[in-house]
Amino acid sequence: MHQDLSSRSTCRVEDQMRIAIASGKGGTGKTLVATNIAEIAPDVLLVDLDVEEPNDYLFFEGEVIEKSVVGRLIPVIEDELCNRCGECARICAYHAIAVLPLRVVVFNELCHGCGGCSLFCGAGAISEKEIDIGTLIRMKRGSRELIYGELKVGEAMAPPLIRRVKSQIPSDVDAILDCSPGTSCPVIESVRGSNYCLIVTEPTPFGLHDLDLTLKMLRRLKLPAGVVINKDGISGADVEAYCERHSLPILGRVPFSREIAEKYASGKLLIGDRTYAELFASIWANVREEVERK
Repeated sequence: MHQDLSSRSTCRVEDQMRIAIASGKGGTGKTLVATNIAEIAPDVLLVDLDVEEPNDYLFFEGEVIEKSVVGRLIPVIEDELCNRCGECARICAYHAIAVLPLRVVVFNELCHGCGGCSLFCGAGAISEKEIDIGTLIRMKRGSRELIYGELKVGEAMAPPLIRRVKSQIPSDVDAILDCSPGTSCPVIESVRGSNYCLIVTEPTPFGLHDLDLTLKMLRRLKLPAGVVINKDGISGADVEAYCERHSLPILGRVPFSREIAEKYASGKLLIGDRTYAELFASIWANVREEVERK
């Protein structure tokens, strides 16, 4: 079953908590934090928005209950109607259309599916067709549920699939949104509409550098944030001093531990251990308190 997916759709602000879990760089433990919080917190939906490399399902151990193909719309030029006026190329903010002397070329990889070219075509020479961009997947285990997307290999446009996955979140449940690493378009689309963002970082120069990039992005979006320090205990960068300078609350610390690394590499959650269960329950309680204060 096809799911029409135009980027013209917008995500509404939800009634319940939407907590985005982000990180400036990969490997900081974002998925570690997201999956363990989602498992320890009561009645929380886990949503994996890292559609290019989703891996929350490795820790979920549930049953797939739904799979559906997701598409996005791209323009199709009717050459016999086109008068080469160039209006479509002029209004395209992403330079996805080039008007040549004999034909008009559409670069599908650049198209955001806004529909502006079709709207502004005075000759009525532009229609639209849907192309597959990925798959929406739902998994269930008891009362727990995971929703995620898998972007088609070679597809350059992740935000439309991210929007489709977010549209499946019921308005009456709290949700943990596991975002992709970085600060590019997929991350911005993932955190948009959230109540709060939990930034997972590590006390390394690279981790601190990308924490700074992430915080700047979130403040441009006016989204409140707090920090979880993973691999706490190693030396390399003073994350605490940075957080203090920028009034960024530290909501939890996950210790640097070989045991944690081995469990994570084996696809196991940490909350089977009482100490770690209390740690992630504490982080969730701190997040809720921060959201209620905002």
